[in-house]
Amino acid sequence: MKRTLTIEHNGETYYGHIAKIEGTMLGVEDHGIATAYLHLKWDGSGIGVGGFCLDTPVKDADGKHSHREGTGYGMDHIMQMVRTVGVSTWEKLKGADVIVLFKTASSWGSTASGIAGLHNGKVLILKEHADQWRETHPAEVAA
Repeated sequence: MKRTLTIEHNGETYYGHIAKIEGTMLGVEDHGIATAYLHLKWDGSGIGVGGFCLDTPVKDADGKHSHREGTGYGMDHIMQMVRTVGVSTWEKLKGADVIVLFKTASSWGSTASGIAGLHNGKVLILKEHADQWRETHPAEVAA
C-alpha cells in the first residue's frame, strides 16, 4: 500500500511520496541546454525531477546564436536542490531520501512539482523558484 503525504506550502496543497535519489544528472542535454535532474524511486514507481534550463543563449553582433552561458538562476537552482534535500554537496544527493511532490493525489502520469526535505522542513517548488527569478532577472530564466 502506497502512503501519500500531504504538504502545505505557500497556500497550496501538494501530495508526496518518500523517495530515494537513485541518480543525478548535472550537465548539458543532447540539444545543448544545461540542466539538472534528480532520478527518484519509490514503491515500484519513479520519476525524474528537474529539467529546467539553467543557462541562456547569447547572440553575436549580427544577432545570431553564438553560444550559451550559465546564469545566477541556474546556480541558485542547483544550490536549492542540494539544500532542500539536506546534503552539503551535489555528490551526496545520490542515495539520500527526499519527498517528491505532486499537485494531485495520484502521481501516476503526473509531472513532479518539486521536492521537500525529509528532516529539515524545506520545500522547493521548481516553477515557483523559476517564477521568482523571472520577476527580478527575466533574461536569466527561460519562459
